[in-house]
Amino acid sequence: MGGNSHCVESAKYMYRPLPDALTIKSSPIEGLGLFATKEIKANTFIGITHIRDEQFENKYIRTPLGGFYNHSDNPTVQRMVSNILPTLKFGDPIDPTAKAKKFNENDDNLENMYYNLREKPDAKYFFMVSIKDLRPGDELCANYNLYTYPKTGVGVQML
Repeated sequence: MGGNSHCVESAKYMYRPLPDALTIKSSPIEGLGLFATKEIKANTFIGITHIRDEQFENKYIRTPLGGFYNHSDNPTVQRMVSNILPTLKFGDPIDPTAKAKKFNENDDNLENMYYNLREKPDAKYFFMVSIKDLRPGDELCANYNLYTYPKTGVGVQML
């Protein structure tokens, strides 16, 4: 008696590679895709997709979130970037059209140091923001054509 209660209790604290409002399943676009399981409002922080690390191929480590969204000419998300680890949590609002503020390196108020990818293609962190209201079952997809490195023309979708 009570033998399984420990397992049930510890399941609440298990590592989850995706937020509770997302899942991975077969995509009508290609292979596997990232889908909403709950309503997600437009301009919502979804999570970090890539972390820059010079030791890895293409110089980025892709998170589970960054590995399963597909290309679409009708995107539901866009990537933004920062050199400061975002302190946002899933569901926090963010303005994807805001221009980044330039900060002194010694300034400790760096929470809004976010850029559109075109402004800073070599950033330390890539993160995803919804650009439309999403309903359960909607696929999260980005327009890869918007993401290219200025010097090489290589698309970030190759990451």
